[in-house]
Amino acid sequence: MRRHSGSARGVLALCAWLALATGCGPNEAPRATPLPADANRGPGFLRDDPRLSVAHAGVRRIEFPRVDGPGRSFRERITTDGQGHYSIEPVDALGVSGAEWESFALLQRAREGFVFRYRDFLVRDPRLFARNWRTTVQEQRVVVAGRSCALYRVERTEVAGGFFELSIDVENSLVLASRELDGEGQVVAAMTYEDVRLDPDLRGAVWHEPVNEERMLAAGADELTQEIGARPLQPRLLPRGYGPLQVATVGDGRSKRWLMLTFSDGVEPLFFFQALDGGTEADALGAASAEAGLGRPTPPSSVIVFEVGAAVAIQGTVDGFGLMVIGKAPQAELLDLIESSLPERAR
Repeated sequence: MRRHSGSARGVLALCAWLALATGCGPNEAPRATPLPADANRGPGFLRDDPRLSVAHAGVRRIEFPRVDGPGRSFRERITTDGQGHYSIEPVDALGVSGAEWESFALLQRAREGFVFRYRDFLVRDPRLFARNWRTTVQEQRVVVAGRSCALYRVERTEVAGGFFELSIDVENSLVLASRELDGEGQVVAAMTYEDVRLDPDLRGAVWHEPVNEERMLAAGADELTQEIGARPLQPRLLPRGYGPLQVATVGDGRSKRWLMLTFSDGVEPLFFFQALDGGTEADALGAASAEAGLGRPTPPSSVIVFEVGAAVAIQGTVDGFGLMVIGKAPQAELLDLIESSLPERAR
């Protein structure tokens, strides 16, 4: 398999949805009290998404120190009605104006669904979270946007690396500030509410409407084959601590469908995309060779490996399959994941 390094520029529009996932974390080791292993006995943010149940509106500052351009530091307005509806609207970006700002704001609105679901810190699976993460509450309280918050540290239990620091509203469990640090103590991402209202005026709110034609599916191989009309690839070698989260088909805005398998370690999402529409030239060549009695040749494979913030993305054709993988995992582990998904005859 040929590998090329590259940038996010020029990859499929689908990759644009996969923006930077955020988190949090301080440099010093806190004085802390471990929380119970059972997430159901812990604070609300460990077992559900308070953003969907707590109506609120506010402006928050988003920072990605490693990103160049308008995405490095910007502000956005978030509004939720407490019943599952939400809106995220770009407000401004540090040192950006004119056409550059208009282009950035348009892209952020196009990413609205992904940003809400995957960029912010969230416990996506309490079972996997309890297995892979350790949560400690620090003794001090902090004030964010005029609200009293408890300070938590969230870190992996067995895999060395970065960690999160969360400022949690003591009354409603909203995450009002978060920072993510890498294993060397450098900030990867940060989010801070500058103001927040718990009695938002919802008149005129324009709620997010999905545009990626996402359709949730049953996870069984036979059921998937029947639903999508093709045998799905099933990764068997996942990064340590990861497990399946959900299965869906999505569109990429260019009349192409993808099977999207989402995995998680309880917090971080990892995506595996398989192109579904139409065969490749390699598939046609292989079928013709087999029919002529020449055997089925191994199709050429080539992928591009690039970074999307703190995540690694791999996109290309592998043994005739159009694939894309993105997640916060080492490149070697993502390549192993791809290799493990291939049929026996292709490996």
